Amino acid sequence: MVQTCNSSQTNRLLQRVSCQDGQALEDLFGLHRERLRKMVRLRLDRRLRDRFTSSAVLDQVYRDACKRIDEYLANPRQRVFLWLRLLTGQRILALHREHLGTHVLDAGQDFSVYRGAHPQVNSVSLAANLIGDRANNQSAVRADLLLRLQDALNGMDPFDREILGMCHFEELRDEEVAAILDIDKATAALHYVRALKRLKEILKNVPGFFDRK
Repeated sequence: MVQTCNSSQTNRLLQRVSCQDGQALEDLFGLHRERLRKMVRLRLDRRLRDRFTSSAVLDQVYRDACKRIDEYLANPRQRVFLWLRLLTGQRILALHREHLGTHVLDAGQDFSVYRGAHPQVNSVSLAANLIGDRANNQSAVRADLLLRLQDALNGMDPFDREILGMCHFEELRDEEVAAILDIDKATAALHYVRALKRLKEILKNVPGFFDRK
C-alpha cells in the first residue's frame, strides 16, 4: 500500500491513515505544509494575494486531500509530497480560473511543462520573489525595479523559469524535480545550473538590482 520512496515517518502516517486514524492525515499534511507554502507564495497570482493568504489556500488543499486520500492509497505511484503538491497546483489553478478567468490566464501562456496541471512560473512572480523586501520603503524605486526585472525575465526560456522556481524558491530536490518533469536526476541538475547561470547574466544587466537601498 505504501511506497518505499516515502520517508519512514511518512509511511507510518500513511499506515495510520489507511487504518482510519482521524488525526493521521492532519499530521501528514502538517509534515509537508511549509514546503507547500513555498509553492503557493511563488505560483498564486499576485492579483489574488489580498484575497487569499497562503494559509487559506493550504486549508483548501487539506480539504481536497481529505476527499481524495483514498485515491492515493489505492494507487500510490508517487511520493506523497508530490501528490500533495499536485493537489496544491490544482487548487491554485481553480482559484485563478474562478477569480481571474481562463481568458486572462491563457494569454501568452502557450508553453507549459505541466500540460495544465499546475500554474507555471511567470516573469511577474519570479521578479517579485527575486526582489523580496528590497526598497520596500521606497515604492516608486521598487515599482521601477520590478518592471525592469520583469521585462528582462520575459526573455528567459520558460523552462528555465520553471526550473528556477522549483529549485530555488520551492527548494525542491533534484530527484523531485526529475519526477515532476519526467526527466532523470542528472538532467534536472544540469538544467538548474544552466538556468542559474542565465539568471545571473540577466541580473547583471538590470540597472539598480544590486544596489543597496
